[in-house]
Amino acid sequence: MKNRTRSLVLLGLLPLFSLCFTPVSKPDITGAWRMTAHRISPANKDGISDLYAHFKDLYGGCREDMGVTFNADGSLKTSPVRGCQNPLGNLIMKAAASFMPSGKTSWETTDSKIMLKDTKGNQREYDLRVTDATMQWLFDEKDKDATVQHTIEFKRE
Repeated sequence: MKNRTRSLVLLGLLPLFSLCFTPVSKPDITGAWRMTAHRISPANKDGISDLYAHFKDLYGGCREDMGVTFNADGSLKTSPVRGCQNPLGNLIMKAAASFMPSGKTSWETTDSKIMLKDTKGNQREYDLRVTDATMQWLFDEKDKDATVQHTIEFKRE
């Protein structure tokens, strides 16, 4: 009787234990995204808190946001900002994509991180937050005076 009671208790607890060990699914980021913001906190010395919006405004309201397409095979393709009224803006905005590894890049996600790696072995890792239509990459950058928190935001196309 004692063993049977123990077995029933364990059997009853089994569903609870299985919940503890259920793997967390990776967020699905495959598809095309457009960058909408690169916020920093605290704001820089000029009071600018969204670097992306600042540079787009500075170079004449660019027509097309930077894009990134995450392919199911783990490869990705970026497209720079285009159509800025000031031609220098197109060059500057292309350089602003420096947070991405250069050349042919692959990607991988876990439940809370995205890792980008280029063929030269350069790798970048960001904290990842994803909802249906929004993706955020978060990272901290240490400055000589403080730590700056970065949030790069994308909208699904």
